[in-house]
Amino acid sequence: MSGEAILTVGAAVVACVQLLKWAGLQGRYAPYGVMVTSLLGVAIWAWDQGGFVRGMAFSYLSGWISIALTAAGVFGFARETPDVVTSLTKAKWQPGDPERRG
Repeated sequence: MSGEAILTVGAAVVACVQLLKWAGLQGRYAPYGVMVTSLLGVAIWAWDQGGFVRGMAFSYLSGWISIALTAAGVFGFARETPDVVTSLTKAKWQPGDPERRG
């Protein structure tokens, strides 16, 4: 993907992510929303260019990463992620408990 393509697809993906956020996508599902929306944007762009070409695989990957990071920044991952990660990884048992509870 060229820089122009990344900016073009990135703008559309950022707009879609903002719509998802406005529609009420919860913070814990935001990473999935951003990843899927970015992947969909790159896939539609590649399809529009005439299909997927094996020689462009790394270009698609680097474009997807760039677009996903831009969309994640707009969604506010730096602000959202620490609380989400803590809630997902919080132990259900405390050190010193006689046995682990699942």
